[in-house]
Amino acid sequence: MKKFTAILLALVLVLGLAACSSNKPQNPQPTPQETTQEPQTQATEDPGPAPATINVIYHPTIGGSTAIATAISQGYFEEENLTVNLQMYTSGPPEIAAMVAKQADVGFIGSGAAWLAFSGQVNIIALDNIALTEEIITRADNGINSIADLKGKTVAVQEGAAGYTLLVVALQEAGISVSDVKILNISNDNLASTFSDASIDAWAGWKPATTSLKEALGGEGAFTLLANNASYPEYAFPSTWVANKEFVAENPDVVQRFVNALTKAQIYRSENGSQACAYASTYAQQATNELTVQLADVIFPSAEQFKEYYNTDSFYNMLVNLRSTQAEKVTGEIPMEEVYIDTFAKAAIAELG
Repeated sequence: MKKFTAILLALVLVLGLAACSSNKPQNPQPTPQETTQEPQTQATEDPGPAPATINVIYHPTIGGSTAIATAISQGYFEEENLTVNLQMYTSGPPEIAAMVAKQADVGFIGSGAAWLAFSGQVNIIALDNIALTEEIITRADNGINSIADLKGKTVAVQEGAAGYTLLVVALQEAGISVSDVKILNISNDNLASTFSDASIDAWAGWKPATTSLKEALGGEGAFTLLANNASYPEYAFPSTWVANKEFVAENPDVVQRFVNALTKAQIYRSENGSQACAYASTYAQQATNELTVQLADVIFPSAEQFKEYYNTDSFYNMLVNLRSTQAEKVTGEIPMEEVYIDTFAKAAIAELG
């Protein structure tokens, strides 16, 4: 009996201990002190510039297409979060009229149309290149052998465009004024179509239109090159980028981002001319090899040259000299500081180091 009682007590004790242990949590939760962790700050990525759209005019020339095509192909506009809508024009005056009418924001112009900027219609925001594409041509058999021989003659040229500026310089250097010749105002695109017009004594324009004209006249031996940009090394013929004045005033950040991308493209172009021509082929509507042969007709500034032009008075003085050449067409006396807004180009070149 005593033995049975002892066994029974032992069994009760075991069952009691088991019941107690079953009431304890199987996975004890740590105390609040054990779960306290240092707060972690989540890294946030820089969203970059806000998306923006800009309407841009380019020209189907080696100068007017290579920078914009390179900026697109190399992704420089994408880096600036810019969507670029392109329009193609073949000369500056109608292009600037479109900008004034707010049909475009930014555009490329040759030196000949700069007088419209000097007259206050648009702002100049950057240099593109120094053109060597302009020419004055006559027939080889008409007895005109020099610019001086043009006095009293008829010259076909697009007034207010690049060829016209070269003509003005050439006449001045020969001691002749524009009033001493008869000007036939004709679109540069149409020069070649007038090759057989006997009333025209000479033509002033720019490539590739003048190349087509020379071929139409009969090629080598059938024409005389009276002058080109290289004939007047003391003069610069800068092609520039211009912008609608209101757009510049209201969207300086977008203009800056455009010039940033453009400047990167221009520097790439100076080091990779043939590749830039390949990028531009579709935009210029010319085969790559047709563009590359024109590389000798243009000066694409390098990074160091851009620094020199922008950080000194070089580009500013270039514009002042160009304005004096075009004085007969410039209206008003607008300070150059109000025409050329230098902050964009200076900031872009400074960012590149």
